[in-house]
Amino acid sequence: MAQHRTKTRWVSTGVSAVVFWVASVAGAQPSVPEPPPPADPWYEAVQLRAFADGYTSANWAFPKPATYQPPTRYYDGPQGFGLAWVGLDAAFAPEPVGGSLSLRWGPSATLHAGRDAGSGLEYVKQAFVAWRPGSGTVTLELGKFDTFVGAEVAESQDNFNYTRGLLHSFAQPRFHTGLRARADLVDGLTLTAMVANGNDRSLDDNVGKTFGLGLSVNPSDSFGATLGWIGGPEQSDSAEVACTSGTAYDPKVGTCAAKAGAPAQTHVVDRGGANDFDAWRHLIDLTLTLEPMETLAIVLNADYGVEGVRPDDTSIDAAPKAEKWYGAALLTRMQLSESWAVALRGEYLADPDGRALSYTLPGGARLEETALASATFTVEVKPTDNLILRLENRGDFVLDATDKQIFREKVRDSSDKLFTTTLGVVVTTN
Repeated sequence: MAQHRTKTRWVSTGVSAVVFWVASVAGAQPSVPEPPPPADPWYEAVQLRAFADGYTSANWAFPKPATYQPPTRYYDGPQGFGLAWVGLDAAFAPEPVGGSLSLRWGPSATLHAGRDAGSGLEYVKQAFVAWRPGSGTVTLELGKFDTFVGAEVAESQDNFNYTRGLLHSFAQPRFHTGLRARADLVDGLTLTAMVANGNDRSLDDNVGKTFGLGLSVNPSDSFGATLGWIGGPEQSDSAEVACTSGTAYDPKVGTCAAKAGAPAQTHVVDRGGANDFDAWRHLIDLTLTLEPMETLAIVLNADYGVEGVRPDDTSIDAAPKAEKWYGAALLTRMQLSESWAVALRGEYLADPDGRALSYTLPGGARLEETALASATFTVEVKPTDNLILRLENRGDFVLDATDKQIFREKVRDSSDKLFTTTLGVVVTTN
């Protein structure tokens, strides 16, 4: 009997030891980590926007032909119905590498492209790669990108008014091709630096480069200020001079001079000093934004520009002439309800040397010593989130000279005033 109890205790003790050992081994095994959550598809990180922008416009002077483009309007102008452009935007945030692509098709795309038109790049409004290294306070962008100055942009739906104003159209550049850096210095303070081929051109016509600096301050959601400078050579530093037989180009006189036995040929010559600092184009731009209440926004934009213009001849010793322009715009927008809003814009642009406007009067005379004013009133309604309708009345006026009848009336008459009514319709995904 005692032997049986002893055997039972040994068996019980052995079973307990085995159970304890198994439990210890099981507890010592590392737990299996949970698999990481599946990564989001790459295409979900891409921000997309597509839009179509059309309009109908009435010029109350009824000029002929109906395709007449008033000299103070850069994008809009012809009477009747028109498609401004259609666009597709794709942006990938740099984390740390990203980029942006904006494609445009239509008449406004060609107008916006300027000197890029005809090269295939008129359809590419923006295309750049972006890199945000290290801590992410600096972003580098390389390619073709919109300018960082001004209060208005090319897309009508992103402005207060449908038509673009005088400063955006004539006093400021629209885009650059080069390298841009943005640095978030502290919260609400951003520094922008740029080196580019020039203003409104992807392929430069000189060996110089255009530089830019901008400082943006946003101390609160209701106030912001941006001060920007863009400067660089914008004139061609070479020219072609065709000389007839028996003459050759003489740099001392800046033209062809007699030379016995010289064959007829075209010489590529240096437009001396085109890249010198005294021939640079400079623009200083100030933009102030104020939102005293959620339904009211006020924007002030001011510009001063000057350029040392080389003479048309190719003489190395020819001194540049400083030609300037300056102006200001005040823009306001009031949100009346979820669907309705009104906007008002007033502008002044002085171009005493005809450098900013750069168009001619009938007969080929250059428009100089001119000051313009413009007033625009816009009523906006958004029946849905994807449809924007803007009815706009606008007047443009020549201020300083009654003999400058720059606006065509009917067939052969002209005026120093222009009145138009435009209905803009934009369908957009966001």
